[in-house]
Amino acid sequence: MNMIPRHLSLVPACPYTLAVSLAVAEVEKRQQGRATCGAHPYASAFMRHYCGTRTIKADQLRRVIPEYSPGDRTAPPAREYLAALDTLIASRGERCPWPLSQDTGSRLFPLTAARFTERREKRLSLRQNREHNRESREREQKRRRYQNRLAQAALELAFHTPQTAGRWYVHWQGRDICESDLLSLVLNWLKRFVSCRHIDPWEWYDEPLWRVMLDISILAGEMSAFSRMTARFALPVLLTCRP
Repeated sequence: MNMIPRHLSLVPACPYTLAVSLAVAEVEKRQQGRATCGAHPYASAFMRHYCGTRTIKADQLRRVIPEYSPGDRTAPPAREYLAALDTLIASRGERCPWPLSQDTGSRLFPLTAARFTERREKRLSLRQNREHNRESREREQKRRRYQNRLAQAALELAFHTPQTAGRWYVHWQGRDICESDLLSLVLNWLKRFVSCRHIDPWEWYDEPLWRVMLDISILAGEMSAFSRMTARFALPVLLTCRP
């Protein structure tokens, strides 16, 4: 079997990564040989390969875990840090239990931390996409509802003459429809009446809708009987269903 020469083998550039790799290989080899590993085997092997000593001292533990404070009586003892470090290495960086900080997990397992970051960014992106899609659907539904109300207003206006348009205005003025849209409906509606075709729409430019409707009411009151009859003939035929 071809073996890669030792001087050509790949060695992790990060000393933490190298020590973790050696510790994992050592513990797994012991477990395969059914040898006794003792307490915190991964943490002990890691500290030995990283610090070069079998005895774990406080200053050596702080080199790996800066949050460890041996002089603080309220802080967790060294055995809890070693137990957490053992879990971190045994899980290949997937678990970083208390009292370890996330920074310690990122230093020892940068690739795992990068995967966590990528997963978090993907979840955030998916959440943002779902939120954007939801808002887009709501905007589209709102637009459709508005267009339906506007179409209903135009349909009802089609069955009114200048004499009865005031009732239509009273009904639709408070229905959450832009006044400019209602005004456009009114100006287009007026074109169907012969007696109103002489009106220049620009005369009502920037005028409020109530003023336009008032002018139409005054105009309707001045119409002759023939003009009123002609206006009624301009209405569409209203179909009714009889039982």
